[in-house]
Amino acid sequence: MIVLLKKYASIILVFAFIIGARAQEETKYGGAFLDLGIGPRALALGSAYTAQADDGSGFYWNPAGTAFLSRPQISAMYADLFNSLENHSYASLSLPIFGNTVLSASWIRLAVEGINRYDDANLYNFTRDERYNNPDGIGLTSGALGQFNFTNDAYYITFAKLSRWNVELGWQYFDLPLDFGYGLNFKMINMNLYDKSGSGIGLDAGVRLNMGLNDLFADDNFGYFSLGIGVFDLFNTSITWDTDSKQKDEIERMWRFGFAFMQPMNFMNSQLFILYDLDTKYDGGWHLGTEILYQSLFALRFGSNNGQFTAGAGIAYWKLKLDYAYQHHDLGNMHRVSVAFIF
Repeated sequence: MIVLLKKYASIILVFAFIIGARAQEETKYGGAFLDLGIGPRALALGSAYTAQADDGSGFYWNPAGTAFLSRPQISAMYADLFNSLENHSYASLSLPIFGNTVLSASWIRLAVEGINRYDDANLYNFTRDERYNNPDGIGLTSGALGQFNFTNDAYYITFAKLSRWNVELGWQYFDLPLDFGYGLNFKMINMNLYDKSGSGIGLDAGVRLNMGLNDLFADDNFGYFSLGIGVFDLFNTSITWDTDSKQKDEIERMWRFGFAFMQPMNFMNSQLFILYDLDTKYDGGWHLGTEILYQSLFALRFGSNNGQFTAGAGIAYWKLKLDYAYQHHDLGNMHRVSVAFIF
């Protein structure tokens, strides 16, 4: 029997649940490492990013947002979460190619390193819940036999395309241009826990519709309005483990709906963003964010991720962008930093 001991017993119970105590039963929280979110800008905005998603992390929030990238870019993030219990990172390369099409390759990793391994007969006759509820009475009597890592990786290939529609508003008006982006993620998930591994292949899809309010009202004092819809794990992605029972975890289909509004504030050479999202993950959630971007150089952001406070900032200089996000969390506040190079 393998017993995982690290700082937080609650985290260890989540890991144990991923493997599952009952063979051939699909678990509700399969692939839960993908729920943490990526990209400091999006996270600082309370994860309200479905209708924006126009940077290197866009593939995660809405693959259609990638279609709005006009220049190649490389972006990366690294963070130590929950008092350095977990390492969370991502890297992405996005390349506009031809015909308003963008191709992106991305990688997300969550890892817990240096987990002690035990083999102790004193624990064999007790269930996981009994050991957790009575840690003083049921304990280890031998030292660690070594260490191992728990790693979770997701690899993405994203295809996105941008089209422009002209909507006729009538003879007394004019044609209204609408930018329509759509995209697909093909992803492979690989999870490793001690000597067991699980893998699966999934598909995400999304659309984003952008309408220029300056075109609608023929006034440059207005900005734009965007709507975004994303469906993730379209076919309920299945992760199969190489255990004797061929345990399967399922990532259930999830929808995200959002809008984004950008209003120029010409009197201070700035832009105001207001974003709102709803998702269907587990019991559903809501996300709210706002950003003030000054001269396209400095951004200040605040948000609420289903009631949890978020904040952050961003700086752009030359071809580099540096973003920071703070998230309140019951297991420990999280800080993330990313850097992007735009060609």
